[in-house]
Amino acid sequence: MSNEIVTTASNNLAVMPVVNIHEALARYQAMKEFITGILHEGVDFGVIPGTGTKKTLLKPGAEKFSFFFGLRPQFFDVTTTEDWTGKDHDGEPFFYYRIRCELYRDGQMVAAADGSCNSWEKKYRYRSASRVCPKCGKPAIITGKAEYGGGYICFAKKGGCGAKFQSGDQSIEGQPTGEVKNPDIAEQVNTILKMAEKRALVAAILIGANASEWFTQDIEDFVDGSFEVLPPEPARPEPIHEPAPAKDEPEIVMTLDEAKSKKTRDGLEYFTLSNERLSNMATSITKKLKENGYTQEERLEARKSLKAILMILNESQK
Repeated sequence: MSNEIVTTASNNLAVMPVVNIHEALARYQAMKEFITGILHEGVDFGVIPGTGTKKTLLKPGAEKFSFFFGLRPQFFDVTTTEDWTGKDHDGEPFFYYRIRCELYRDGQMVAAADGSCNSWEKKYRYRSASRVCPKCGKPAIITGKAEYGGGYICFAKKGGCGAKFQSGDQSIEGQPTGEVKNPDIAEQVNTILKMAEKRALVAAILIGANASEWFTQDIEDFVDGSFEVLPPEPARPEPIHEPAPAKDEPEIVMTLDEAKSKKTRDGLEYFTLSNERLSNMATSITKKLKENGYTQEERLEARKSLKAILMILNESQK
C-alpha cells in the first residue's frame, strides 16, 4: 500500500511539458527563421570585439522580439537615487536607477527582469582629457622631439594648426590629462535611466522568448549603440619612387633632419603635415618632373622637396 501511495504522489507532482514535441519543434524552427530572416547583425545583435563569439542582443533586436511574440513591456521603478549636489556621496553627484520590465501577453505576465545603471559606472563617471591647442582649440597637442627643441606642437596630422609652444608653458602644461571626473554628469541622467530600462528589457526578452541559446546580454552592458561590421582595411597606395636624375644632374644627398626642416610656401614644416598631403605633393612633383615642367633651377629645388617628402613618408611607416 505504501508503494501505491508513493507512486501516486510521484505522478501528481511530475512536471510535464505544456506543448507536445511537434509544437516544440515548430516553435524552434520559427525562432530560427525569425533570427535569420528578420534580425540583422550590426543592428539587432552583434559580437563585441575581443569578447569571443557569443552574440549580444541589442535594444532594436529586443524590440523586434517583443513585436514578433506579441509581448507588451511595462516598466516600473524599483529603486531610484538622485543626488544632484553630491551631499550624500562626498560631494560627487550620483544617480542610480533600478528598473523592472514585465512582459505581458493577452493580459498575462509571461516574464520579468530587473536592470540597473548608475553614474559611477566607468563610461559615465570619467572622461578622457586631452590637451587642446590654445590657438585653434583642437585636441592635437604632442610633445616635440628633443632634437627639435622639445616643447609642444599642435600636430597637423591630428588636425592641428602647427603652432609650437615652449616647455613650461602653463597654457599647455596646466591642462589636466588622462582620466578625469565627468564635469557634465547631470547631462547623462536620461541616458543612465534609459540604459537601465534597456538592460531590463533585454533581460526580460531573453527569458520570455527563451532566446538565451542564441544571445547573451552581459557583455553588451559595456557598450552603447549599435555595432558596425567594418570593411577590410584599404590596400596601401603604391609607393612613390624618386625619378632618376638626368645625366647632368647631381645626386641629392640629404639627412632626415634636413628633410624635416623643409617648409611649404606657407611656412609649415613638412614633418607636421599629414601623410595624405605629403603623398599628394610627392605625386604632383613627380608628375611635373617627368613632364619636364620645371626650369633647371626649379627642377633642382623640386627634387630636393621630393627627396625630403619621401624620406619623411618612409620614416612614418616604420
